Amino acid sequence: MTLAARCRALVPCAALMLLLTLLGAAPTAAAAEPRSCVGGGLQQIAEKEPVTNTMPVLFVHGINAGADTWDEPGDDPEGWFPRKVAKLRQVTAWTFDYKPAQPAWVTDPRIGPALRTAIDCLADASGHKVMVVAHSMGGLATQYAVSLPSRTSDGKAWQKVAEVITIGTPFRGSPVATGMDLLVPFPKGSVEELLMKQELSLCRGYAGGGLLDTCRLLDVLRSPQGLALKADSPQIRKLPPWPKALPVRAMAGDIRLNLELLGLGPSSGTLSLGDIVVPLSSATAYHNKSGAPYVLACVARTFMQVLFNDCNHTSVKTAPKIMSAAIDRVKTMQRKQATPDLAYATADSVNVWTNGSTKNIAPVPSGYRVRQLTWSADGTSLAWLAERRGGTGRKVFQVRRARGQPFVTPRVRSWECPDCSAIAFRDNQLVSDGASDPDSPKLWSYPPLGGARRALPVTGLPSPEECFGPTYCGRLQLLGAAPHGELTVSYFDSVGNFPGVGSFYHVSREGRARRVQSFYGSGLGPEVAAASPRRDRLAVPWYQHLSACEEYSNVAIVDQRSGRVDRPDLPSRDGNLWMVAAWFDRDGQAYAAFRSEPGCDGDDQYAPDGQRIPRWGETRVYRASNVRWVQTREKRPVLARDVHASGKTATVVGTPAVEVSGGYHTGTLVAQNAANAEVEVARGVHAFAWQPAS
Repeated sequence: MTLAARCRALVPCAALMLLLTLLGAAPTAAAAEPRSCVGGGLQQIAEKEPVTNTMPVLFVHGINAGADTWDEPGDDPEGWFPRKVAKLRQVTAWTFDYKPAQPAWVTDPRIGPALRTAIDCLADASGHKVMVVAHSMGGLATQYAVSLPSRTSDGKAWQKVAEVITIGTPFRGSPVATGMDLLVPFPKGSVEELLMKQELSLCRGYAGGGLLDTCRLLDVLRSPQGLALKADSPQIRKLPPWPKALPVRAMAGDIRLNLELLGLGPSSGTLSLGDIVVPLSSATAYHNKSGAPYVLACVARTFMQVLFNDCNHTSVKTAPKIMSAAIDRVKTMQRKQATPDLAYATADSVNVWTNGSTKNIAPVPSGYRVRQLTWSADGTSLAWLAERRGGTGRKVFQVRRARGQPFVTPRVRSWECPDCSAIAFRDNQLVSDGASDPDSPKLWSYPPLGGARRALPVTGLPSPEECFGPTYCGRLQLLGAAPHGELTVSYFDSVGNFPGVGSFYHVSREGRARRVQSFYGSGLGPEVAAASPRRDRLAVPWYQHLSACEEYSNVAIVDQRSGRVDRPDLPSRDGNLWMVAAWFDRDGQAYAAFRSEPGCDGDDQYAPDGQRIPRWGETRVYRASNVRWVQTREKRPVLARDVHASGKTATVVGTPAVEVSGGYHTGTLVAQNAANAEVEVARGVHAFAWQPAS
């Protein structure tokens, strides 16, 4: 008998043996009864409350199995795969059981669509994207489920999934499912036919006598699942493709048959059998940005070792090395999903929100309003600048915490700073402007543990003797942190009631000012400059005053590395336009919200102090495109926005303040949680800031 014939005869026998094991599987009732997302085949393992702010890991079984297929390895439940995952910090474990729907194909409403509903529920209840661990046909059920529209939000279900791990999934089908058609058609009465009959008889013996029921086997092979799982079946080909943006990591077992030790001839080396049921090429046919497939290799020197090892189809899903690799991915995805802290201020308090949980940090002193919030580079310090109502005074506040830890009961340190307009962290050192003497330009540094603030003299600026005009002339104004430990400031050396000339500067750690580019305008707006997530670009508000009836505000975009300053042209308008807020997306694209005001006409009304009362139009959002602002499709009245480096967005929506410029625009703060769903954080918010990426 030839070597090829012996090998071809061995594989179907081992495959049939494993198929019988699958046929004999029967689910047991889940032990834990979850308090949320119950039903539809979804059960929680080792119940952990609250589910909010945890990452759900959902286990999906394969053909002719149930949720208890994961109750391995061993007899100790604490060592079973889902329970080991449930023990991880800020992780919950769940199983999806579609046993009652078998042998239907994954498109059956009780399988793929029900799995989609389970993903929706877990993501919404936890505030995190779901991680799916799927075995065998469970991977194909997941492939179909994530392609379906979400039932609780816009978009598809895959947008609520962090990553999918497939274990032994037949992406190209399984030769075993093709049944007897794929058995080698040996000549009648040949030695090969007799050997095949003997090996099938051996399979029957290992299967426990009556377990091998030909009719039952043929019934399964003729079922929708059996037909669909044939190699390169049309049912598999018709499944929607995996979304390219969804990480999918394939894991598989590969039994490597040692040819020489089996005495099958002079050949050396091994023959890859996959996991017997699913060839390695099929189990690893799809993977994307999660990395190369993880393959568990098992060398088999005897027929018994082919059937009984960690790499076969029924055992690979709970093999120790597979579990360890999958659990490492769970830990990684949990860390990646950790939502950055979002600090925000209302009229009464400063707070930190973390994916649905809010911590009160400090009260706002009576008579004050928070003008600006900012974080240190490492996220251990939070500072804010508060202004007394009426503009008669300002104070700087700072709190600290240990790295990677939440604020518990932070000690609040504060300093008087009557002339401060902005604060910023240079790395982890808090600084501000606020020096009122133009003959002695300086910034201020604040000790993190309290004590008197320290002056930081700035040299290299033009002499204020050359300046004219009372408003900004000779004033040093802090705009934000710059790369390499520098600070970006503005300095106007020729300012009057009408257009003047100023410049942007970078200030080194030693206090030396280096001119970046000149600037033309009536002055800088009272709004705080906005930084891009990478801190390499600034959006600086400025205004132009031409007459009492013709004035407007705009945004200068400063490239912190090249020094280039762009001032996109305002949109076409009737009357005046005033900037409400500016921000950047995660890629550094600048946006701004503007509102219109018609200017002077016969319908003007005036306040008792003689000031004209503005008549505001709609607030619209624009995107900076080359040299002009282009209106976007956003319909909400955006008052302010901050985008984290991860892409998560926080937005305040509402009605702008009545002041022409510099008012406290107060509205409802909404932010994206770990599942990228937008949720309401708080109302009455007028300052907020994401913790920067580490």
